[in-house]
Amino acid sequence: MANILAIRFGALGDVAIALPVLYSVAKNYPEHNFFLLTRKSYARMYVSPPANLHIIPVDLKEYDGVMGLNRLYSEYLKGLRIDAVADIHNVLRSWILDFRFMLRGVKVARREKSKADRARLLRKTNKDLTPLKPYYQRFADVFERLGYPVRWEFESLDVVVPNGFSSECKYIGVAPFSANAGKVYPLEKTKRVVELLSAIDGVKVLLFGGGAEERSVLEEWASEFENVESLAGRFSMQEELGIMKTLKVMFSMDSANMHLASLVGTPVASLWGPSHPAVGFRPWGQSADSYIQLDLPCRPCSEWGAKPCYRGDWACMKFEPEFIVNRIKSFL
Repeated sequence: MANILAIRFGALGDVAIALPVLYSVAKNYPEHNFFLLTRKSYARMYVSPPANLHIIPVDLKEYDGVMGLNRLYSEYLKGLRIDAVADIHNVLRSWILDFRFMLRGVKVARREKSKADRARLLRKTNKDLTPLKPYYQRFADVFERLGYPVRWEFESLDVVVPNGFSSECKYIGVAPFSANAGKVYPLEKTKRVVELLSAIDGVKVLLFGGGAEERSVLEEWASEFENVESLAGRFSMQEELGIMKTLKVMFSMDSANMHLASLVGTPVASLWGPSHPAVGFRPWGQSADSYIQLDLPCRPCSEWGAKPCYRGDWACMKFEPEFIVNRIKSFL
C-alpha cells in the first residue's frame, strides 16, 4: 500500500477542477491512500470522498513563509510516510514542500505549465486557437507520471439539498461575479438579465455571490424584483452545492461557480470574455455549446482575465442582455 500526496492550494476554481481527478484516481487504486493538501475553506467542497481519499485542510495564514511551510511539513506531512507527491499546483509554496520530500528520496511530479502553448493562444496576432488540454487532464497527467494513470470514474457529487429547496422547482442560478474583474459582465446589464429571467412564468432566480460588496448588490436586486432570492452569505459551501444541484441551469462567468455547479451535474451557461475555453479551464462535463462567447481576433487576451483590455473597449463583453437570456432559456 502506497501513500500519495496531492498539493493544490488555490484558486477555488482550480481546486474544484482537481476534484474529479482525485475522486477517480482514488477509486482506480483502492489499495492505496491518497491525500489532498489544500486550503481549509476550499476543502469543504470535497463531499463524500472515496474512503481512501483523505483531505488535509490547512489555514495558510498560520504557515506563512519558508519557516511556516517547514512547520507545516513537520506537523502535518512528515508522519504520513508519503511515497509520492503529485504537485498539481507547481508554485513556490508547493516547491518548498516538494523539496522536503525530495530530500527523503520521495518521487515528486509537477503539473506542466505549458507556457509556450499558452503563448500562441494569448499573442495579439496570428493566434492559434487549437484547444490545450483541459486542466483536469493536466492534473491527471501528474498522477500518470507517478505510475497511477487515471480512468475517469466521476459523474457528480452526492450532495444533500437543504430544506426549502427542491429539484421540482424551476430554479435558475445567476453567479455574476469573478475574482478577476475583467471577466465580470457589466452589472447593470446583469441586473437586466435577472429582471428578464424573473419574468419567465414559473421561474425563480437564485443569486450566488461571496463578500460583503457582492452581497449588497445581490440583496438589492432581490428586493427590487419578484421571484428573485439572494443566497449570498446565508449558506455553507456544501449547502450551496446542494442548492446548485436543484438548478435547471446556472448562468455564470468563467469563474469558480461555473466549476462548482458542474461538479453537481448542473448545466452551466458560462460567459467567456477576455478568457477562452481553449486555454484549458473548461468545466467538467459541460458541452462546447454551453459557452457564451464572441468570435473576436483579440480573444483570448488573458489566461485568467486579470489583464486590462489592451483595446480599451472590452468588446468581448458586449452582449445584449436579451441575447444572454435567450441562451439561458434554451436550457429550460
